[in-house]
Amino acid sequence: MQSNRRIVRLTEELPLKPFDCGNADLNDFLLNDAKAYASRLLAVTYLLEDDKELLAFFSVSNDRISINESDKATWRKIKKEFPHSKHRSDYPAVKIGRLGVDKKHQNEHIGRLLVNFVKDTFITNNRTGCAFVTVDALKEAIPFYQKNGFKFLKPSEAENTEKDTVSMYYDLTQLL
Repeated sequence: MQSNRRIVRLTEELPLKPFDCGNADLNDFLLNDAKAYASRLLAVTYLLEDDKELLAFFSVSNDRISINESDKATWRKIKKEFPHSKHRSDYPAVKIGRLGVDKKHQNEHIGRLLVNFVKDTFITNNRTGCAFVTVDALKEAIPFYQKNGFKFLKPSEAENTEKDTVSMYYDLTQLL
């Protein structure tokens, strides 16, 4: 990360610099909902900014992966990562709820930087116990998440053209 760039937590008092990632829903979340989500303890939003501009943002919240939300083959792979005595009906996760990069900075690998920041944070400073990162990826973002090591929670969803998003996960234990 460049030296004048920093990741800061969005607070009620923090003014937002202009931002447009090209996706109306993501822009609207940042401008109109992110602070309310934080005040209701639903999600925390972080900004990547420098002295002049807002380059990107992401929000995270608690999540879980359970047998009901995955297919049987995926669930077997997930359970295989844990000793038999540690098998559960669900496993804790952190969800990347929203992630947007300003149009002026797309294709600069900022999205990868932010995803890696989330992964690193929950490996080095995992305060609650969290084994996975999850995301409901927009169809156009699936290749991005795949390049960043995410897998389909239900591989059959990847081909479903009726859904706007696809559930994906990243196993943090592979970084240990």
